[in-house]
Amino acid sequence: MKMFGRYLAIGLAVLALCFVFSCQKSGQEQGTAEKGAPAAEISQEELAASVPALGDLHEVIYPLWHSAYAEKNYALIKELLPQADSLVAKLDAAVLPGILRDKQGEWSDKKGFLKETLQKLHSAADANNETEMLGQTEALHAAYEQLVRMIRPVVPALESFHQEMYKLYHYYAPEYDLAQIRSTAEAMAAKIPPLKEVQLPERLADRQADYLAAVQELEACVKDFAEIVKTDAKDKILASVETVHAAYQKAEKIFD
Repeated sequence: MKMFGRYLAIGLAVLALCFVFSCQKSGQEQGTAEKGAPAAEISQEELAASVPALGDLHEVIYPLWHSAYAEKNYALIKELLPQADSLVAKLDAAVLPGILRDKQGEWSDKKGFLKETLQKLHSAADANNETEMLGQTEALHAAYEQLVRMIRPVVPALESFHQEMYKLYHYYAPEYDLAQIRSTAEAMAAKIPPLKEVQLPERLADRQADYLAAVQELEACVKDFAEIVKTDAKDKILASVETVHAAYQKAEKIFD
């Protein structure tokens, strides 16, 4: 009987330890769930407003425009067409980086126009229509420039702010990574002063006042956001993220 009691005590002790371990594990899993999954790593490529295939296309656009068109060298236009076909095909297959995802529709439209113009240039070359060859070469150059302007930031300081906004809006806020949200609030606040010092290029000088007003509004939203993230009010923090994002979009639209 004494031996039985001893085994019973040992068995109960083991069960108790298993129960404690199970509770600890459950608590750890719950804590992990509340924090959310680890934040995904954000590559520099994803944050760069750049499409390498567009830069490569310049290799044929340059001689087409500055040599073939300028010198009315119709033979050179025909000679460059295969290279243009190859580079445009690579551009067509290129994927926009994440930071440009909101411009996918515009990108597709402008890329479609570029491809259509190249086909018209082929038709003009096949028909030996020299006037049309020059006209379509000019149109191809213009289509390329539209794509470049679409992804090239008019105000680098605004693009720098956008990189922080992108991480916040597409990663940290959806995951509710509060530490990263607070860190990004500080980073965005530091990027406001350079925005206030920007002088727009001459072709956009008439938009300077609207730009400064938009930056002033963005500054106020970022300031409020920086205060709100000091709290633990999740709903208010996420609402403030939306407010800052809307203010950023308003500033960006000035250059549409």
